[in-house]
Amino acid sequence: MSTMTTPARLTSDQPTFAPLAGLPHPGTPRLVAVPARRCLMIDGEGEPGNDAFQGAIGALFGAVYTLHFTLKKAGRKGRIPALEGLWERTDGTPFGPGDLPPDPTAWRWTLLMEVPSDATEGEVRASIEAAQIKRPSDAFERLRFGPVEAQTVVEAMHVGPYSTEPLTIERMHQTMREAGLRPVGRHHEIYLGDPRRSAPERLRTILRQQVEPTV
Repeated sequence: MSTMTTPARLTSDQPTFAPLAGLPHPGTPRLVAVPARRCLMIDGEGEPGNDAFQGAIGALFGAVYTLHFTLKKAGRKGRIPALEGLWERTDGTPFGPGDLPPDPTAWRWTLLMEVPSDATEGEVRASIEAAQIKRPSDAFERLRFGPVEAQTVVEAMHVGPYSTEPLTIERMHQTMREAGLRPVGRHHEIYLGDPRRSAPERLRTILRQQVEPTV
């Protein structure tokens, strides 16, 4: 994963990043300070929907659901986290404003899901093993568990098919320019809708981009 920076105010002119709370409004970018967290992650390449991508989703959800029910039995209830994705080109260059690579086979991705803060590493490892026994897959061998550092971001809610995301991304980059910020790291998506069950025009995706001051 890319290097992530800790939220900070370097000068009195630096924009303010609000604490993360609630969901962004559709199509309206906001500046947010995202706290550090721990996630299960898996890396891959190629277009969404290929075998590696589907296997990665299956391994993530299998491990996370197993952990969820393990914690629930112990009286520690929590929500099932959303699936997230970090995207870049295989040559390492980031997505530009309003730009998605035309060839999805040239994408590199990391899928991730947040782990509850009170879950121990032993509980996470045991859940991965139990899920793999229940539904064997080589993808479980590629799962990794670790920290994701705090970061400052511009984010917006995109409503509609993934193909129209560049319109929302352009608004995000306009917000960056006006705030004296520039993008760093990979394009980040948080999937609140399931394309297998939702009409494309009803899909909700949080688009997020880590940023830093231009000077």
